[in-house]
Amino acid sequence: MSTLSSPVNLIAMVLFAAALAWRVYQVTRAPTVPNWAVTACVAGFAAAFLLQQPSIADEVDAVLGRGAARVANNALLACGICALVIFFLGSALGPRYRRVALELVPLATAITLMVVAMAATPPALRGLPLGPSTVHDSGVAVFYLGAGLYLIYGLIACTAWIVRYLRVADRNLRIGLKLGAAGMTSAAVGSIFRALYIVVAWVFGPVVKILLLLGVPFVVAGGMLFLTGVTYPGVRARLAALRRRRRHRREHAALGPLWTALVQAFPSIVLRTPPRRRGDRRGHRVYYRRVIEIRDGLVQLSPYLDANFGEVVAADPAAAAAALKAALERHAAGEESDGHAKQVLPAPADDLESDVRPLLALSAALEEA
Repeated sequence: MSTLSSPVNLIAMVLFAAALAWRVYQVTRAPTVPNWAVTACVAGFAAAFLLQQPSIADEVDAVLGRGAARVANNALLACGICALVIFFLGSALGPRYRRVALELVPLATAITLMVVAMAATPPALRGLPLGPSTVHDSGVAVFYLGAGLYLIYGLIACTAWIVRYLRVADRNLRIGLKLGAAGMTSAAVGSIFRALYIVVAWVFGPVVKILLLLGVPFVVAGGMLFLTGVTYPGVRARLAALRRRRRHRREHAALGPLWTALVQAFPSIVLRTPPRRRGDRRGHRVYYRRVIEIRDGLVQLSPYLDANFGEVVAADPAAAAAALKAALERHAAGEESDGHAKQVLPAPADDLESDVRPLLALSAALEEA
């Protein structure tokens, strides 16, 4: 019966689904070769994981012939590893696709070897797992050894690329890369144990079960760590975006008193709302609009304000609120001003929080007044 409902499999499926959804989203935003490669890697690993489940493997074998699921499973793992190698090569070499295309040669060789080895395996042994009762058959040994050697090559190559890239990656990405490198290293160690098990049993005769038993936890732990590493940057980015959106909603409401006072005096500062486009974040747009409209209103009111108004806002928001109210009253009464627009607040900063902070203080003081 299927073991898809086991806790480990459920966790793995959630990680696969999250990682694949994030990668598909990234491809739709930037359909570059590296993005396609990582997406293909996650998709290959997810499909290979499903083919490892007995219920699904049995269905595939019933349609395509005994052993087909085992070949597809290992071929998809190899394709996933190859896609990951291509990602690193594409990121490092840019559009030099000839070097990237060369990676398809060992992949095609490994898959061909697996197909031939499975065809040469006695029908009674096709599709059976590696173990003491199957390892001495040449077809079984060549099949698993060929698949394992390619995985070892790809995992070591990817780990080496990650270690090189760690030096220039930002902090959040570095954490994900470290988890991914740890996962691939663990999977490589497990694959080496399995390769040693095959070589010792097939060439020399004795079956050293401990080698096969040691390989399984390393591969399982490696897969989980790799998926966590791939998912981590995306999950962290989404959580940061949610926190930023909540803060923008709070600050949008907090800017309300200042915005209302300025819009009543200068209705023309309200920006026209453009048609909403796909991918827009309406919450962010209305927040940015409110900040821009407030600054525009202060510029229009600036002939009635002192040039040091920005310093007063920073030092004494209550005094700045009183000066703002007085300026609004003078403007409403039609009194004369100096007629010169002034920069009454610091110039917009690269950091939006620094730009909005004095506006929040002024709005809070105006509400209290």
